[in-house]
Amino acid sequence: MANPIELTTPSASMAAKLRRWRFPLLFAGIYGLMHRAYFQIPDEVLRDTLYHWGLVRPDAALIDLLAPGERVAAVGNHLVSARANLEVVRGCDGSGALFLVVSAMLAYPAELGRKLAGVLAAAVFMYLLNLLRIAAIYVVVAYYPAWFLPAHTYFAPTLIVVLGCLFFAWWAAWGGADADGNRSVS
Repeated sequence: MANPIELTTPSASMAAKLRRWRFPLLFAGIYGLMHRAYFQIPDEVLRDTLYHWGLVRPDAALIDLLAPGERVAAVGNHLVSARANLEVVRGCDGSGALFLVVSAMLAYPAELGRKLAGVLAAAVFMYLLNLLRIAAIYVVVAYYPAWFLPAHTYFAPTLIVVLGCLFFAWWAAWGGADADGNRSVS
C-alpha cells in the first residue's frame, strides 16, 4: 500500500523550519546584543571601578588568604606582588563565557522564573569561576611564567567555556522543555 500523502501548506512548512531555528537564532541575537552593550562600557569604568572592586580586590584577598606570604596588593586593575604584576583588562573579566551561558538560557524554551533563576545562578557561578581563573593565572605568572601564554590563551578560557556549557546542560536538564516549550515530565 502506498504511503499517504502529507498535505502541508507553505506557511506550515515555514513555521516548522522557524521553530527548528528559533533557539540558535535567539541565542546568536541575544549574545550579539550583550556583546555590543559590553563594548559600550568605557574602558575607564571597567578598569577603575568594576575590575578593581569586583575582580582585583577579591582576588588579592583570595590569594593572600590561601598564600599569605604572597602579599598581593590590588593596585587599580593590577594584582601586584614582589613576584608578579598581573593586569586585568577587557576580556579577562569572564564576560564572553557569561554571555554564552546567559544567552543560551534566555533563548531556551523555559518558564520566565526558571530562566531568571538560571541567569542569576549562572552569573554567580561564572563570577566565582573567573575569580579562581584569575588567581590561578596569577600563580602561573608568579611561579611558571613560561606557561602564561598557553594557560591564559588556551587552557583557562577553554575550561571556563566547557564548565559554562556543562552548567547550561545541567540547568536545561533540570525540569527541561521540548523544542516547542512544552515541559517534560520525568
